[in-house]
Amino acid sequence: MNGSKKVSKSLQHFLESCSDLFGNHYAFIPSQKEKELVSIAKEHATTVDVMVAIGGDGTLNEIINGLMLSDAADLPMIAIIPYGTGNDFYQSTFFPSFDFNGFLTALQQPKFILSDVGKIETEHVTRYFMNVADIGFGGAVVISLSQFRKTFGPGFSYGLAILKTFFAYKRPKVIINAANFSHEGELLLAAACNGSIFGNGLHIHPGASISDGKLKLTILAKVSLLDYLLNVLKVKRGKKIVHPEAHYLESNTLSLESFNGDLHAETDGEYLCGKHFEITIIPQRLKILSV
Repeated sequence: MNGSKKVSKSLQHFLESCSDLFGNHYAFIPSQKEKELVSIAKEHATTVDVMVAIGGDGTLNEIINGLMLSDAADLPMIAIIPYGTGNDFYQSTFFPSFDFNGFLTALQQPKFILSDVGKIETEHVTRYFMNVADIGFGGAVVISLSQFRKTFGPGFSYGLAILKTFFAYKRPKVIINAANFSHEGELLLAAACNGSIFGNGLHIHPGASISDGKLKLTILAKVSLLDYLLNVLKVKRGKKIVHPEAHYLESNTLSLESFNGDLHAETDGEYLCGKHFEITIIPQRLKILSV
């Protein structure tokens, strides 16, 4: 959990209950700085049975990257308390509305589902993602979002970030290759989806499943920003965009290269950039506590 976030009474009661129930087998470790959870998760990957992520998609993203970078063959079970702004991955699991009492019961009698993990590689970095990796417009939004959050907080900032990016973004020219699909030309965004929901509630690929061993792709090629914004309400309701340049695909690999230098990208809210991207899926790599 991000140590700077305010702890609610219900969360505090839950933490106290965990201490009472599990005793020396329980520890609460808040992070004090950005990306600290990566090293914390990596360090404890071989020493714990269950790791509870308290936060949003960014918190989970750091923990998953730490676990995947560890040497552990059998990774600990992940349990999620959706305590962030969007909690898009939690929504993508189709778990019911969160309840601390039910969650505590599930911890004492743990059952799990197996989740796939996405892997994205550029010439600069390798990252892992649980939900969605987005190349293009979404990555540009993340840059503005980080700036606005410092002033306006998380809720209002997302709309401002989209609006700012709307006026500044220019579609780059790329070449894309996936199973039974290729594209050379302009690109609004390419989303590689393990989960179905991103961007604070947008169903970027309706029907995507975190445990089917498949990578779902949503390619919005020569789609104008106006067309995209006109479809936002439809996408929030879980409907696909109907447009000749909107493609919904299934492919366990995606290769994308830019003709215009580095592209903006993001994985579950974490910014990265690159000129060349390779995305793959690792089937059923993680156990997630079923609630």
